[in-house]
Amino acid sequence: MTKLIIIRGYPGSGKTTLGKILQDNGFGIFIDHNEILTFVASIVGDDDGIYENIADLEKAMTRKLLNSGKDVIVARGFSSQASMARYQEIAQEADAEPLILRLEANEQVLSTRVQSLERQKDFNPTITPSALSAWTKDNPIEDVATEQIVDANKSIDDVFNQACSFIRPPA
Repeated sequence: MTKLIIIRGYPGSGKTTLGKILQDNGFGIFIDHNEILTFVASIVGDDDGIYENIADLEKAMTRKLLNSGKDVIVARGFSSQASMARYQEIAQEADAEPLILRLEANEQVLSTRVQSLERQKDFNPTITPSALSAWTKDNPIEDVATEQIVDANKSIDDVFNQACSFIRPPA
């Protein structure tokens, strides 16, 4: 059965990093919001006015890939159950298994990560602690009953290994 891996969490929690590593290790095709904006459209820093359009493109790509029998990875803030609902519907329509991974990191870790030089090279509007604080205030992460919590305070290797244990549980 094909899988739709949904990675959610606050800015700086490692969603994009984990998505890329999962793709590199054969867990699916990563549809990266940041790459669509930065590398395809040459837009850096701000998706105001086109956020929903980009989301529509991501959903169309997700549908096409799942219907082609490919596993898909998407990563966004997805702060609420409602924000993931359309992706879950697309998975259901394609008879794919949705798997939700929530990356949790403490405020200090998030603050350090959002200020990294790497983050400033592409689309990332939350590159300061104040921008992060505003985002988290405006988008509190709701608990979702079916999600798996991943401790994103750890090294990326540990995060990857924990995510893999949820994606492919031991036999």
